[in-house]
Amino acid sequence: MIYDLDEEEKLILYAIGSLENTPIKGKIKLQKLLFLVSNVFGSLEDLLMYEPHLYGPYSEVVDNVLQSLIRLGLVKGTKRGYYLTDEGKKVFNSLTPKEELVRVITDFKEFLNDLSNDELLAFIYVSYPEYIKESVKWDELKPKRKRLAISLLKKGKVSFSKAAEIAGMSPGEFDNYLKDMGVAWRNADQ
Repeated sequence: MIYDLDEEEKLILYAIGSLENTPIKGKIKLQKLLFLVSNVFGSLEDLLMYEPHLYGPYSEVVDNVLQSLIRLGLVKGTKRGYYLTDEGKKVFNSLTPKEELVRVITDFKEFLNDLSNDELLAFIYVSYPEYIKESVKWDELKPKRKRLAISLLKKGKVSFSKAAEIAGMSPGEFDNYLKDMGVAWRNADQ
């Protein structure tokens, strides 16, 4: 079967099929992965049209295209996440995306796929505060900011200064907090 895919359909297939079809663990992660990618490639911002929503940046386009790819039998959604079907893999392997796009998608997928949704949302909200205004989650996350920042730092997902920002503290305050809590970390960027 030959598929005449739109750019956004190809983009979602790249995202899901990257890292050897490692499942994307839920809609929040797919939405945030493509949001981060669209911030690197400005042309994708107009294509995906992200706006503030209940869980941060949200694209109705991404949701609609995901459902379309599921109906076409190219993507399957399970409790483990979204992955390409056998037919989806064939289509994925026939695509010729730009090397830089594949690299960026892969990097972001590696970055976020082992994060909890709370860790991911804390990172997104602090990095892109303009997407907080419609959030139903930010007030719940604020009391957890320090714990989430420490977790991201320990996982090596963020720099010390980004962890301090996520914690809502200056680098000096965060350093003292870590010492007071007895948290060991490697200081690579302070």
